[in-house]
Amino acid sequence: MRLKSLSLALCAVSSFTLSSWVLADAQLVSGDIVLGVNDEGHLNVADVLGVTINAGSTGLTFTSVGDATSPGCLCEGWGVSAVNGGPHTAWASVSNGGISNISLDSFVFDATTATSVVHMTDMPGLMVTHEFMPFAGAPSNAYRAEVTIANTTGAPLTDVRYARMMDWDVPPTEFSEFVTILGSDAANVLSTSDDGFATPDPTAIPLFDIASDPCGVDTDFVKCGPDDHGAAFVFGFGDLADSETVTFDIFYGAGEDEAEATTILGEIGAEVVSLGYSSIFDDVLGESVPNVDSPVFFFAFSEVGGDIIFPDPTPDPIPTPEPGSLGVLALGCLGLGLFRRRRN
Repeated sequence: MRLKSLSLALCAVSSFTLSSWVLADAQLVSGDIVLGVNDEGHLNVADVLGVTINAGSTGLTFTSVGDATSPGCLCEGWGVSAVNGGPHTAWASVSNGGISNISLDSFVFDATTATSVVHMTDMPGLMVTHEFMPFAGAPSNAYRAEVTIANTTGAPLTDVRYARMMDWDVPPTEFSEFVTILGSDAANVLSTSDDGFATPDPTAIPLFDIASDPCGVDTDFVKCGPDDHGAAFVFGFGDLADSETVTFDIFYGAGEDEAEATTILGEIGAEVVSLGYSSIFDDVLGESVPNVDSPVFFFAFSEVGGDIIFPDPTPDPIPTPEPGSLGVLALGCLGLGLFRRRRN
């Protein structure tokens, strides 16, 4: 989390929007990653410019296998809230609640980058900027979204929160994936679950996971599934003084296998992570298991007060649970805590 003066951030946005003002959804392409970004900063857009990548919509695409967020439910989205006599809350998601209490200020993009600036309709001084760009450490495999929440209300904002949620639909076994969540103990994390179908309202905590697959709420779990589920996070940033901002990063991407995905997460310095795996039937075990050798998708956060989950050099890939134990597992049992260290 980065707190800074508001003036510099607004100047940077203003110079960009004056030079190229466009209001339209964007498909951003960097190497093997295609990201579909809506005007308000949430994912999953209709294919544009006559380019059909996923037969209808694009969210997070890895070109070797397809899209991991748009099949079935266009549920990737975000929300923001502050108390200030309310609470005041707003969110943006195609399928989970639509656009609520958000007014668009600008959306500009080119072939690889996009910047969305919005404000809360009933409290215009609360502004949210999402700036999407290829991750410099692995531009063919990951996008970085820098999120800035700004207070221009003229008074303090109290109990500022941000939510981000998605429904994993990992190809080629959409609706039957394995999901991991790590970093639930980060300082700014208020709640986590595998329910990617929830409306991204930051005030609706604790989050509840889908009833058919109790992976766990507000706890880490590894390769839970198979099921049609996702990842949901609510972050708390405390109070923001007038003219103050808070900034953190979101990362969307994929590796050709688990080893590459975790290596990229190590380069990112991810502090909160969800990984989405396709499933494969193991004839020997007689059950579906995570396919660690096919593309593995990730959804991660940094600058949110957590430990670096995959330090550099990256450790061995996440262990696959033994047969019959592919549900909720504590990190302590897997020994993953040995690989974690505090960011300097």
